Amino acid sequence: MRFFDREKELNYLKTYCQLEPNSILFVYGPKSSGKTTVMLRVIEELSKENDIIFFYYDLREYATPTKEEFLEIFFEKGDKKYLLNKFEINLKIFKFGIEEKFDFNSIKLNDVFGKMKESIKAVIKDGKKPVLIIDELQKLKHIYFNGEGKGDKSLLNELFNLFVHLTKVRHLCHVICLTSDTLFIEEIYQNSTLENTSEYYLIDWLRKGTIRNILKEEGFSEEEVNYCSKYLSLPYEISQLINNKKLGLSVEETIKQWINIEKDKIKYLIDTTDLDEEEIYKVLSKFKDKIKISYDKEVKKEEMKYIKFLIENEILFYDVINGIIKPTSIKKWYAIREVLK
Repeated sequence: MRFFDREKELNYLKTYCQLEPNSILFVYGPKSSGKTTVMLRVIEELSKENDIIFFYYDLREYATPTKEEFLEIFFEKGDKKYLLNKFEINLKIFKFGIEEKFDFNSIKLNDVFGKMKESIKAVIKDGKKPVLIIDELQKLKHIYFNGEGKGDKSLLNELFNLFVHLTKVRHLCHVICLTSDTLFIEEIYQNSTLENTSEYYLIDWLRKGTIRNILKEEGFSEEEVNYCSKYLSLPYEISQLINNKKLGLSVEETIKQWINIEKDKIKYLIDTTDLDEEEIYKVLSKFKDKIKISYDKEVKKEEMKYIKFLIENEILFYDVINGIIKPTSIKKWYAIREVLK
């Protein structure tokens, strides 16, 4: 798929990776807004510079991993402290190295972190800069390691301690976490132990001017551009629209079909939940005449469980950093308005 204009985001992340590590960076945004695509472009461009080594893990590729699967995802057995990911050689990303004879079945959490730090220090010893990137980190929420007689330890909680050590304390390695789970971001943002150790960067909907320029470059008429630009916000929508036009579908047919599908999904979701349907409709009605609302000024405490339900089901997106709630896309907004008729 074509890489749509994200120069601002690309330049920010490329520059960030070359600064001294000093905090954990959370890159967040609506689902399909292009977070992973931008990050992969950063890796592709900076990997050409021999002084940067990327450890990149996309946890969306896996079902919610077990402890054993986590170890297999993050480590590669071999004779070096860091090794090319044999499944991602073209992208030139690495995995943490671990000895061939190492027994994953008996490994303790401190051993895991020790091996990670060994790999990172080996990169630095070789005169290079390590960058650790984890896509959809929240998928590690439910993994626990035996705490050596002191109760099980949450992998995610302990990872955050390690990340703070690598960034804020020792300045050894950048740690960048990508997520579309805004409730997870809220949990991190409100976590006092991570205060002053984390930064947040939003990759949001495409800008209107960018969308118009892309459509014009792809041969859309001025009339088509004016019609489409009211409904588009995400990169994959543009690709799908371009393909559908090549298949003989008009832009009006495509967009009306999208909205009808989204409307049916929302109605089905409401019809099959045990929550009070009337209260859900009340929350959705906040978006009847505007596309975004203020969390502080327009959301009552008793409405939060319905808003969280809609966020969890990717109807709404909560930008906790800026205190804004909005649909996950513009087409979703039009679908909400259809549901409310």
